[in-house]
Amino acid sequence: MSVSSVRIYINRALENLDSPYRVDEVEPDLLQAEQRLPNLASEDAAPLIAQIADIRTKLEDIVKPADARQISAAQGKIRQVRDYIDTNHGQVRPSDKDFIEELFRGAVQFLDQITDERKADRLKAPVLAEIESIRAQYGTNGAAAAPVPPPPPPAAAKPAPSANFHRAKSKVFWAKEYFNTPGRISQTEPELTQAEEILEGDESYEADALRTEIAALREELANIVTPSEEAYVRSAQRDVQSVRDYIDQQREFLDRGDTKQYLDSQLQKIIDEGLSRIKHPRKADQLKAPILAEIALIRSQLNITTVTPASNSQPQSHSDWAQAWPRSQSTPQTPRHVDVSTLSFDDQDRLNRAKRSIGQARNNIESRRTEGVENLFFDATNLIAPVSDVHKSDIVAEIEQLRKDLEATRLAESTRVITGDLDRKLQSIEMDIEAPDRLRYSVISFQQRFEREDVRRTLTPDVYRDYEHRLANVLSAGAAHVKSETLNRANPALQRLQDKLATNPFQDLQQYEANRVDSDLRGMRWQVEKEIKQLPEDDADRLRIYDELQSIDAQVAAYSNEWAKAGVHASVRREWQMIRDEVQGWEQEYVRPDGLALEEPSMPQTRLAIHRVDYYLHSDTSVQRTRDENPGDSVIAAVDKEAGELLEAVGSKMASAFYQILEVAEKMDPPIGDRWLQDKPGYLVTSAQGTFQNTKFCEPVVERIRTLDQRWKDELENVHRAREDLGAKLSLEAIQKWPSVVSSIPSIVSYFDPSSAKPGDVVHLNGVYNRSGWDFDGNQYGFSMRFNGVPLGGIYEPYINKAFDHAAYQLKLTIDDHKEWDLVGIVLGPGTINERTKRTIRMGMYTEEIEEWLPIGCLRLRIIALRAGPVLASAQN
Repeated sequence: MSVSSVRIYINRALENLDSPYRVDEVEPDLLQAEQRLPNLASEDAAPLIAQIADIRTKLEDIVKPADARQISAAQGKIRQVRDYIDTNHGQVRPSDKDFIEELFRGAVQFLDQITDERKADRLKAPVLAEIESIRAQYGTNGAAAAPVPPPPPPAAAKPAPSANFHRAKSKVFWAKEYFNTPGRISQTEPELTQAEEILEGDESYEADALRTEIAALREELANIVTPSEEAYVRSAQRDVQSVRDYIDQQREFLDRGDTKQYLDSQLQKIIDEGLSRIKHPRKADQLKAPILAEIALIRSQLNITTVTPASNSQPQSHSDWAQAWPRSQSTPQTPRHVDVSTLSFDDQDRLNRAKRSIGQARNNIESRRTEGVENLFFDATNLIAPVSDVHKSDIVAEIEQLRKDLEATRLAESTRVITGDLDRKLQSIEMDIEAPDRLRYSVISFQQRFEREDVRRTLTPDVYRDYEHRLANVLSAGAAHVKSETLNRANPALQRLQDKLATNPFQDLQQYEANRVDSDLRGMRWQVEKEIKQLPEDDADRLRIYDELQSIDAQVAAYSNEWAKAGVHASVRREWQMIRDEVQGWEQEYVRPDGLALEEPSMPQTRLAIHRVDYYLHSDTSVQRTRDENPGDSVIAAVDKEAGELLEAVGSKMASAFYQILEVAEKMDPPIGDRWLQDKPGYLVTSAQGTFQNTKFCEPVVERIRTLDQRWKDELENVHRAREDLGAKLSLEAIQKWPSVVSSIPSIVSYFDPSSAKPGDVVHLNGVYNRSGWDFDGNQYGFSMRFNGVPLGGIYEPYINKAFDHAAYQLKLTIDDHKEWDLVGIVLGPGTINERTKRTIRMGMYTEEIEEWLPIGCLRLRIIALRAGPVLASAQN
């Protein structure tokens, strides 16, 4: 258990000590603090024990507010007696002694209501001594005060407070607050009622004490004067003042009987009509007393012999509701007997009015109501200014003494307020010792209050230095406590972190597991660092732990690098093994001997091996980054070496396969008529480039393929050139021979009109184009065209078909139907031919163009002679 937990109760006891209505809570807090002292070290407990003893010493000097009020009320009775004696100019008649003794009995009754038995005799003694002094001086006799009854025997053991006891205690607390707050006194009784309802059935000592406290507060509440009764008192005072004003105005007629009779009737009217409305059950006489005394004074000054019943004329002073017993106040001195019969009526009146002002000032000082007291002194001084020094010396001396008491009261009140404020702020500092964020603001708040000018001016140097020492001690003890608590948390956390790093915590972990362990280590380190940040930056223990944390950081980095290196090796081996597994079987692949010419080798695994290994060695950015991050690593170098050897093996094998295919092709003749085979070298180049990519095998293989391709192209070019020359020669010869062919055919009509032609007509068509296969169906007729708007379909003679085959298949010549042809044909008659036709059809929202071959009428011909490029065919040739 820490020192701060004990200080909490001690500080709360100090705060309760400064609050008059919470003095009863001081001792329970001290008992709680003492119960925790055995758990502390002796050096820590010693100053706390001394502080508890000091608080108990101060507690002995403090009077409960209720007891202070009883003493003040008793003193008020004594002041009533003295004021009454002063009013009668020090002359006590036998009839006055009963009234005085009644006031004494009232004072004793107030004293008997003191609840603190330990201090009762000490508190009663000054009042009882003053009573005896007055009795001895003026010859009054009174019965001795009733002896204090012996304390009751101890009660039997009672149960512990109920669970709701604290709620009831809270209600009583707020009832007290409302009782002492102007304008909220009406809320006191509801809180007390609720507290009693909560305590119902609770038979504990604490509950009984709280019920006693509730009864005492109700007693105080019953003594409160209502605003209406205060208004009645002020009204009666105004009426009395009106009588005095009338006296001042009619001084020359005061000796007349009718004037005295009128004044007496007015005074009696104040008693009968004004004071009769004051019906306070306890304080009616006390409220009436000053006014009755004033009325009695006026009557005595006017020599009016009206006798007022004792029950209505016994003056009692207003009880003082001060919250603490004013120990420092001066005891009223027994006034010297001065013959006032020589004074004029006005001087007597001035002295009496000055005494009333002084009495009010004394009441205000004793109840700590210091506002307006100087005005009362000023009024009293002005009133007695015309009076002779002999008759006013006692009043002047009393005013000077009261001035001293006023200054002492003001200083004591200011000191109490300031020390209470400073003590609360010191308590906040002590309570925030374990919360550094709040501690800073608590210290600043205390220093700002402590350094204010009113604090320096009010507190004595010793008290001021004592607070400086207390603050330093609190901060020192707090710093030591914070350091102790911090190290108690930081050292075990540091030890746990060191134990965690006794071996490599990352060993054989997957990435996600290593991430979790790294996060755990960072969290453990952060916990240690968070704790030691509360210590000063130059603290030796903080620096020591920081050094250990740096060593731990280096150790974690070494473990992490070791794990990362092992992970890199495992990753490299795993990736390389995946490639090996992927290309498995390449050794068993070979070139098929029955394959087509220039067919690329069907060796997919070998091709894949070249691609995968080459990519691994030269293009894989992840692998390259691993090499760059781990230069000179033996495992990576070994894997790269193995990969290079595999690439050499598969590349050599694939290159040999390409060479084997090329050797066969190089022995072949150029594929003059095989266009597909002519294009094969180009395809093979693309295949080789895709297979070898950027390896060293690519260029030699591609170069050999291109050499073959160029040789074939050169040879084919020569063949094509020879054929073109032959075709040009034959075409020229055909043009030269065609006229003779036409002339050798008899009966050719001079003008051919397809619409009027008859079967058997021989027609000559010169410079026409063959549209067979273009505009008309080529499968029906070898020659077709539209002549003068009439479709013609020509059927070749067999020798013409033979001439076409000879030119195309044997001579390899091109017969171009885009050039003009000449022909001679015999009309066979009408027939049909399919013509190419395009038609647009609609399909829903879309249109589409389709091609059809629709039959139409035509004129059929049998072609007997033809010249078409290099072809010249007729019956004679």
